[in-house]
Amino acid sequence: MKEEPFDELLARVTEHAQAAAQSAAATARAQAALLGDLRPAKKLAPPLVFVASFLGIFAVLSVAVAAVLGLLGVHLLDATARATIFPALVALAGFAAVGLSREMRPAAGRRLGATATAVSLVGLPLIFFANFHNFNVEHFVQEGWPCLRAGLIVAIPTGIVAACVLRRGFVLSWKMAGLAAGTFAGLTGLAMLELHCPDQKVMHIVVWHVAVVAVSALLGLTAGWAVDARRRAA
Repeated sequence: MKEEPFDELLARVTEHAQAAAQSAAATARAQAALLGDLRPAKKLAPPLVFVASFLGIFAVLSVAVAAVLGLLGVHLLDATARATIFPALVALAGFAAVGLSREMRPAAGRRLGATATAVSLVGLPLIFFANFHNFNVEHFVQEGWPCLRAGLIVAIPTGIVAACVLRRGFVLSWKMAGLAAGTFAGLTGLAMLELHCPDQKVMHIVVWHVAVVAVSALLGLTAGWAVDARRRAA
């Protein structure tokens, strides 16, 4: 076996040492670039805090706007209607608020936005059919469009506020978060209408008031989809 000259052996050892040093330096630079500006994440408040915050937004905006426009509708409701409509709206808003708080935490549990939307769009008409009995459809569009517009005027800012709260968490799917936020915002607009609107016709309430929830949910879903698409393209 031929012995390797000492100079060549020394050169090879030196070369390997230099390569290892360069690799270590490259690794250190990569770690500095990727991890150098990382800071500990701020701990989120417990889910119940956010649920309560969302419900506070629901109550303040719906009551405040209805008070400004006039609390005409609530005074026309009988005791049974008040005891069924408003607790149902609060319960649905709470359900949507739980869905919103879950969207802020990865692996927080089953997503509830779509369920909250479906329950609202099915359950609310049933409640309204049970409480109102005037099926007159005279001036259906003329009287309905202003209510849809007023409800959305409340719902859209509510959805924006909800989105600002959502940004405090780590939202994986803005599409689903947008659906939950849109449903929650639509329920806020609908609650305002029930407090304000004096029109007690069944079809007016079932179509135009509930449409606030449907349109708001669709707007939230679309906005969330756009945010997700932008994130994927970045």
